[in-house]
Amino acid sequence: MTLASKVERLMLDLINDARADAGLDPLVLALDLNTSAEDHSSWMLRTDTFSHTGAGGSSAGDRMEDAGFVFSGSWSWGENIAWQSERGSTGIADDVRNLFTSLMNSAGHRANILSASYDYVGIGVERGDFGGWDAVMVTQNFASTGGAVARDTGAATSSVNAAPVVEMADITVSGETWKGRKAKVEKYLDASDPDGDEIVYYEVRDQQGRHNFKLKGDGVINARDGYVIDADELSRLVVRRDGALGDSRLEIRASDGDDWSDWAAFTLHTVSADDYFA
Repeated sequence: MTLASKVERLMLDLINDARADAGLDPLVLALDLNTSAEDHSSWMLRTDTFSHTGAGGSSAGDRMEDAGFVFSGSWSWGENIAWQSERGSTGIADDVRNLFTSLMNSAGHRANILSASYDYVGIGVERGDFGGWDAVMVTQNFASTGGAVARDTGAATSSVNAAPVVEMADITVSGETWKGRKAKVEKYLDASDPDGDEIVYYEVRDQQGRHNFKLKGDGVINARDGYVIDADELSRLVVRRDGALGDSRLEIRASDGDDWSDWAAFTLHTVSADDYFA
């Protein structure tokens, strides 16, 4: 049984807004349908296959039952799938909206979304490589049944995700002695997420091309166009002295896996030993 993610709840909101406009009751998320939908999206990405026929030759109905959804009494099921390469703004909320629009512009998919026959839905939004593209894959599993249903009772929200907030203090290093020539970024960084989400990536940027960033154990980073690291690599990220005394403008931002924070700019001051140790 799987709880829907924020972007999956965004898809639910879009579906139910369209159903409300058509005078239809909202669909309710079902935990087992979430599982079948997410598993199929992941399988399609993993196997480079875009099809309603899934693992082991399964149908969508097979996968829903295998996930634990019970079809009894008067029942029905249907499935929509869609994908696109990641595009537009950072995060995938815009991709989810684009995919929903594409589904609504297709008569057969629109019919599933606006069917009065369905009471429940499961949504699987996954990202990964698909045919060499950074892709967003979506599966929508629709169903009705006379049997008991385990509902995903988390409230759907139109506020999809709050991006992390990053503040970075300026850093001063010595340009003339071994001691003080570099500094660990994490000591000057304050990064948090309003939703309490875990920060999973950082990106650093050095648009002046002075190669001030370095990963311990890997060497100097070319961050002129941005360089992304996993959050657990932050402890290895340092800034080193500039080639000449003076100031360099550097930037850093953070991602919770869905959205990026704004860039936080900071100044690297490379000063003389006299000034540094004063």
